[in-house]
Amino acid sequence: MIDFESNESHLLLNPRTPAEERERLIVPSLPGHVFVTTSGSTGSVKLVALSKTAILASAAAVNGYFGVTPEDVFAAVLPPFHVGGLGIYARAYLSGARVIAMEWEPRTFGESDATIASLVPAQVHDLVESRITPKTEMRAILVGGAAFDPELAHRARSLGWPVHASYGMSECASTIAIGEPLELLPHLEARIDADDRLALRGASLFTGYVEGGVLTDPKVDGWFTSEDRAMLDGSTLTITGRPSDFVKIGGESVDLRRLDRILASITPDAAVLAAPDERLGHVIHLAMSRDDSRAIHQFIDEFNARVLPFERARAVHRVDEIPRSPLGKLLRRELEKRIQWPNVR
Repeated sequence: MIDFESNESHLLLNPRTPAEERERLIVPSLPGHVFVTTSGSTGSVKLVALSKTAILASAAAVNGYFGVTPEDVFAAVLPPFHVGGLGIYARAYLSGARVIAMEWEPRTFGESDATIASLVPAQVHDLVESRITPKTEMRAILVGGAAFDPELAHRARSLGWPVHASYGMSECASTIAIGEPLELLPHLEARIDADDRLALRGASLFTGYVEGGVLTDPKVDGWFTSEDRAMLDGSTLTITGRPSDFVKIGGESVDLRRLDRILASITPDAAVLAAPDERLGHVIHLAMSRDDSRAIHQFIDEFNARVLPFERARAVHRVDEIPRSPLGKLLRRELEKRIQWPNVR
């Protein structure tokens, strides 16, 4: 794994990265850095350059929040080529805790000796649906990578799972805030810039983006302004989404992230889409990767019962899979490219 004390640099790639994308990736000479991938503005892959110092600053903040000691055992079930998985090893390095690396399988996870873990909401959903309960040793689960539905969190806690909602990004080497409501971790400062966008400054910020071998640093006076819209009250952070998360339906503003959370609490095998509509501007469609028509109609009925009348799903698209990031975040724009809008059922 990563030697956090050396000046050696590392490129961490998803094994599924297409060969043509790998060939485009040129890593600049930056000692003591780890490079992870994210989507570029043109849709191609670009790199996020993180110093090992930044990664360890994030790890120290999370360790401090949970009071991690050498007696703890981390479960590593997230991919190490993403900051969520990489962070596990950095936290273990600083604390002297042990790491158990495992493929995701709910029952195996539930039977492990882990005391602390990081999961995505889809994995919490697996535990809840399987009615799996934790061993007494499990004391903290950091849940990130996508919106964490409060109802799912409640169901997980009712089974004994000590889940903690979190918010983070690659540019900050993982976790930024934890809790319900979200509380900013002490290693970062935050402010709200123009258009209500969240800006951050602190020890865990990235060095810059790399595209075509060229490093660019978007920070201004140490502040990085993200694409996320937010509200800030002292250290309490509320993420309201990105401009692309909001659409108008018949003049009503609809937050697609809220609909995502509702649908995710019903089934992980579906996604919300905003379909263009001449009369209303947009209407809600669903995409599902299921063959069972009976189950599909059941999910639609439950979804429609929990949303406002103008937010109800007008159609369903059958797809082979729902495209998601390695941490389970919905790739809505990628999904929209695969949809043949007339082919609905």
